[in-house]
Amino acid sequence: MDPREDEWRGQPGTLHMSEDLSETRCWALLSTHQTGRIGFLRDGAVQIYPVNYLVHDGAIYFRTREDGDIVNLLPLDGCAFQVDEVRSEAMAGWSVLANGKADAIRDEALLTELWGRSTEEPWAGGSRTTSVGIQPTQISGRSVQAV
Repeated sequence: MDPREDEWRGQPGTLHMSEDLSETRCWALLSTHQTGRIGFLRDGAVQIYPVNYLVHDGAIYFRTREDGDIVNLLPLDGCAFQVDEVRSEAMAGWSVLANGKADAIRDEALLTELWGRSTEEPWAGGSRTTSVGIQPTQISGRSVQAV
């Protein structure tokens, strides 16, 4: 045993292992949830909004208000989308972050296909009639678990 291991044994974080997740694993994990967060810049400040979403053909989709903050900024050339799962009792979890471009969906065939997919209704009140798609250019993730 390396003598330095004894020095750190019992210190916070030493009984945990973290690993980077593959792109395939990130997409699989994104598909297991329906609520995430979109982040973007507005007037020089970072905005982060929770949204109910679905994953389809390598993209992330959600509905929002026709006159809302997000729609007024579309297309968003730089946005981030994050989903996490935390299991406090196991001191474990994962996080996936997708970076890319978001824009309103105008393709009628795609809208029809998305409409037929199972998803939660948006939690926010009011009419959510504008569908937005995020086309990730980068996706990454990490998992943490106790050892």
